[in-house]
Amino acid sequence: MRYYYPDYFKDFVCIGGKACSDSCCHIWQITVDKKTLRKYKHVTGELGKRMAEKIDQKTGDICPHGEENRCEFLNEDNLCDIVAELGEDYLCETCYTHPRHEEVYPDVRERSLAITCPIACRQLLERKEPVRIIYEDTDEPGDKDKKFDYELFDVLLKTRDNLLKLQQDRELTISQRMALSLGISHDIERRIRAKSLRNKNTGFLDKLFAKKNSFTDEELGDIEKILKYYKKSDAFEKMCKNIEKSEESDWFMLDDEEDKKKILSDMIFTLCTMEALKPTWIPYLQSVLNIRQQMDNKEYLESYKEFEAVTDDIEIEQLLFYFTYVYCCQSAYDGALLAKIKMAVVNTLIIKELWFMCWLENDKTLTMEDKVEYAHWFVREVENSDENMEQWDSLMQRNPRFSLDNIFKLL
Repeated sequence: MRYYYPDYFKDFVCIGGKACSDSCCHIWQITVDKKTLRKYKHVTGELGKRMAEKIDQKTGDICPHGEENRCEFLNEDNLCDIVAELGEDYLCETCYTHPRHEEVYPDVRERSLAITCPIACRQLLERKEPVRIIYEDTDEPGDKDKKFDYELFDVLLKTRDNLLKLQQDRELTISQRMALSLGISHDIERRIRAKSLRNKNTGFLDKLFAKKNSFTDEELGDIEKILKYYKKSDAFEKMCKNIEKSEESDWFMLDDEEDKKKILSDMIFTLCTMEALKPTWIPYLQSVLNIRQQMDNKEYLESYKEFEAVTDDIEIEQLLFYFTYVYCCQSAYDGALLAKIKMAVVNTLIIKELWFMCWLENDKTLTMEDKVEYAHWFVREVENSDENMEQWDSLMQRNPRFSLDNIFKLL
């Protein structure tokens, strides 16, 4: 088994209690794993009675309560009654590991610190040096899955490695790094789709025995050439020239001054149609849209230019890197690599836009507390809901608001 994780992964320490600005023990549904649920059935006394009443004994779901949907076992001091009475060994798997997240693949585990946690988010944003992804091999046997496309996964791992190195190239502007990341994922996905199309045309017996078509030698050669091409120092310049020659010649060119403002407003509006975990989320987004609507185009563009001049690109880099690391290899299940990198770029751009709105509202000042607040809030609303994550991914694949054309115009 191989484990991947960012180099700061093992440094995380939960501060808990009222010192935490946004406890992970409220808003979202916490489910107790079966092993811990069996352990809870042997707990006696008042706490055991509460466990029996407030935890669904079939699903393991803990019934939240109050306006903030607080966990039943989160006390007034924002501390866990289970830990206070029984110790950390009695925490369920979710509570024990969060915000540590593990993405499971047959012979690979990818670990990350979810920036839905404000402490993990601050840890990432305050970091100035590039993040390194570490891997460790163990003697644990990997899982076997006949339906899993191991060859595609290897291509995705190699692609992600190239993407992450590119995104940390500080000789390039952050916009150039985003554009090149989209270019790589677009070109690689074309080869993935060609392979997928052949699989759809595979005969009945091959499908029955889960026989998969492999990449052709030509496709594998193309993938190597693509990754090599985007490593060149003039890759961005060449990509722009290729786009100019294509039918999509208006990429990077705003039709009028309102384009950038409207494109981002449409993206933010889409968030209003999704499930809100915090009751203040949609009203907040609506207030952002109202502020943007009240600004004329010239005022918006001039203010944004001023904001960009004081923005630390390293913080933007860390966000882009985080999302790419977490999302990229998930396309092993649907082949939609471009959608995953679109998500990484769009998430980063929206967080930056929320920072911009905060900066305007606070007389052109923005603290680290502000940055952590809006970054982790956005990610929590999107990533802590399976429904939202599925919808967000689908929007990147199918909704014209999130077309490459629109995203490139924001860079």
